[in-house]
Amino acid sequence: MDAGVPDRLGRPALQDPASLPKGQRERRQRIIDAAGELLVDDDFERIQIRDVAERSGVALGTVYRYFTSKDHLYAAVLRDWSATDPIKHGGAPDPALPPAERIRIRLHHSVHRFEEYPTYLRLQNVLRQSADPVVCALFAEFSAQVLDSYREQLFDLPDEDAADVVAVVTAVLAHELILFGLGRQDVAEVHRLLDRTVDMIFPPATAR
Repeated sequence: MDAGVPDRLGRPALQDPASLPKGQRERRQRIIDAAGELLVDDDFERIQIRDVAERSGVALGTVYRYFTSKDHLYAAVLRDWSATDPIKHGGAPDPALPPAERIRIRLHHSVHRFEEYPTYLRLQNVLRQSADPVVCALFAEFSAQVLDSYREQLFDLPDEDAADVVAVVTAVLAHELILFGLGRQDVAEVHRLLDRTVDMIFPPATAR
């Protein structure tokens, strides 16, 4: 969702990009793609909106037509990057694996993905602190995508149990990734602590 006309209380309305004409949707997506390409090679703080406009082949004002700020644009970039995560498009979770192993694989995948794209990890940490309501809304969509992908791994657990497991493992994951992003935690230790977390939730006698 993107910023639209403010409502009568002054809060930004959220516009569904799908409601845009085809040409505008394609132009908007080209801007997001260009911004994402720039982020692969450089940190969020060093990227300028004019760099995005130049990379996407549009005027600077056109970028601001779709995105009210750089934070707004990059919140959309983060959401799209998460939505195209390969693990979310690889079919249903493997029912031959026990829940512990499915959630373990998903956790390690998250770490590997942020290890491969560290600028996206730093972007996530920046946007998490935003007070902009539009950015917060997009970040909430990003978070929901992530949580849903974890819950899908626990399809054979009662809903309440699955929700509790996801809450615990993603809290540990988020904490360790913050430390890793700050250079205060070795990635091997991140993986070790995630394994320990899974083992404590699913003791060996009950993991299979």
